[in-house]
Amino acid sequence: MSFHATFALNRRLMLQGVAASAALAALPLSARAQSGGAEALLFTLADLHCAYARLSKLLEMIRAERDASGVPAALLINGDLFETGNVVGLRSGGAADWAFVEALAAEMPVVLNLGNHEPDFTLDMAETVRLARDAGITVISNLTDTRNGAPFADPATTLELGGITLGILGLGVTAPFTYPEKTRETLGFTEAAETVAAELPGVAEGTDLAVIMTHAGVTPDKAYIGSLPAGTVMQGGHDHLSFDMDVDHVTYFHGACWGTELGVVTLRRDGGAVTADYRALPVPAGGGDAALLGMIEALKAEHLSQDDSAVIAEIPESLDIHGSILLAAEAVRAAAQADVAMLGHTTFGAPLAAGPLTKYDFDAFIRFGGGISVTEVTGAQLRKILTRANQFRAADLDARTGDYMHVADPDLDDSATYRLAMNGWSAMNQESYLGTTDLVFETVEGLELKALVADHLARL
Repeated sequence: MSFHATFALNRRLMLQGVAASAALAALPLSARAQSGGAEALLFTLADLHCAYARLSKLLEMIRAERDASGVPAALLINGDLFETGNVVGLRSGGAADWAFVEALAAEMPVVLNLGNHEPDFTLDMAETVRLARDAGITVISNLTDTRNGAPFADPATTLELGGITLGILGLGVTAPFTYPEKTRETLGFTEAAETVAAELPGVAEGTDLAVIMTHAGVTPDKAYIGSLPAGTVMQGGHDHLSFDMDVDHVTYFHGACWGTELGVVTLRRDGGAVTADYRALPVPAGGGDAALLGMIEALKAEHLSQDDSAVIAEIPESLDIHGSILLAAEAVRAAAQADVAMLGHTTFGAPLAAGPLTKYDFDAFIRFGGGISVTEVTGAQLRKILTRANQFRAADLDARTGDYMHVADPDLDDSATYRLAMNGWSAMNQESYLGTTDLVFETVEGLELKALVADHLARL
């Protein structure tokens, strides 16, 4: 598909959106009453990473939820719309992603907080911001351009929605190594807590509700969440987590990744105050908006090579992301002749789905390859390490550190010695992932994560 054809399709999607908006405006008050007293909706997404298996379904669901509510809506995208590892996205310049956001920007306000993957295709954050604004999107960020000292975008914006005034602040991740290498020298960072202290009072002044879109990650968020005014809404991202909790009367949520969840924040007036209620809707793969689905299939046909489309395994049943990673961890354990294997959360992306698994699908499952590292630990040491693993089970914020390890639950003898295997990146960053600093790891010669997992899946 040519870029001219792509943009023509984008325009058709936008025209469809205009028609949908007109239909919404014409809804009678009785239809609006079906929304349960809601004044407005905020749809929330983060860490889509070229979620082509679910992008068209997301478009359909957002429209359906908005139309059923009968109230005004807006979409908040909290970073990482793109993903270099998706070859269709890379080779098309994110054509399907831009079509998705352009269609919605024609129907409702769309706010994008810059994440570390926004410049994946342009290799220039300023160019990504320009393209987003051309698509009708409001961009916010606390990142600055070191080439001229100017911010890439305003750190905050104000949004009027259903008679409610929202002040929205955007925070970026400050770890340079998470951004494309060619962009790192152009990026200036301010710590999340510093930005919140300097900007939030002005952002919240004169508004009904303060919203923080933070792509900084859980650990930086914990540094300032206790200082926030009651009623603040925090949309998290970057760590690919799924949870929602009340932290000292602050609504804090993360909405998973790869489009597997659609967040919906219902805004209501309770006396003079505005309340926000969050819910997460599961998003199935496949189907959805016919025009966008057709575009994605056409882009795949144009940009996937024979090697990309090759089927490397047949997956017997669909798994959630934890179950999918445990399957990979078992492959690592067996290949490394280890007693226990664990793998880092954000090494992985989309969960495994039943049916044929192509190399293209596999690359969406395992984002990053690399070596396998092993060490020996006592059962007591391993038991302590496991307290930081599988954080999707964590009941409170204190138990969350951001990225973490997935591992099957082993039976341990505290006095025994165990051979522990993991992906090399997690071993190199053991303090962040394991809470340790003194483990001595060795690299297992001849083992590479993606290759050994692909071989394991092929033998299922």
